[in-house]
Amino acid sequence: MNTRVAFFWVGSDISIPKILVQSIRLVSGPDIEIVQLTDLTTPAVPEVSRVSRHTLSASIMVARLQAYSHLESSNNFTYFCDADSIFINTPHVDSEADILLCPRVENFRINPYYPEHYPEFEGKMIDEVMPFMFGAILIRGKNNIFDGLLRKCLKLPARYHRWFGDQVALAKAVGAGNFNYSALNPHIYLNIMSSVPVEHQVRQLINQGVQMLTFKGPNLEKINSLKSAYETLITIRMGGNE
Repeated sequence: MNTRVAFFWVGSDISIPKILVQSIRLVSGPDIEIVQLTDLTTPAVPEVSRVSRHTLSASIMVARLQAYSHLESSNNFTYFCDADSIFINTPHVDSEADILLCPRVENFRINPYYPEHYPEFEGKMIDEVMPFMFGAILIRGKNNIFDGLLRKCLKLPARYHRWFGDQVALAKAVGAGNFNYSALNPHIYLNIMSSVPVEHQVRQLINQGVQMLTFKGPNLEKINSLKSAYETLITIRMGGNE
């Protein structure tokens, strides 16, 4: 079954999601549906299939959940992904489940004072409060979990509307048994890169069936990292030296 890709982006600078979309077109061609979820003023990213625009909150966590919740359901999977990513294989998933979440891979003690004070995080490990990553969620059918996550997020203190609200709301929903889900392999569907992979590394990841690389980390110049990885992908797809 076909998988469509949906990403959220707001703001006048669309250089980051532009690379995401280019990578999807490179590995999947013109037929895959790519949906940009955004506000009323953000420019359309070139080569998207369509833009879904709505009036959104000024708080980024609330805005993303609003944008996700507005997207109509599909009988095929929708791959909700972070925009600071590239696809290196065609997006697809083979699963009997209709809701697929990425469990967190790395566990560490949270700094409760970054980027502002979260007293609830005092002495906590991250998997205690945010056991799932929000950068790759796959859903099909009439399983709009985002309406419920939005309601939960709005009940949280306002600081969660600015940071972490989506992940905390997701943890609460799973903990309450609000829906059934299966786990995605994060090494395949949300492979987090803290440095720019060189060509032989990208080839290896492609051969391993990795679908998406996403770039996180305080020392990354994100746009340059995305550009470099995408240029490497072009070289490989164009038949560069093994």
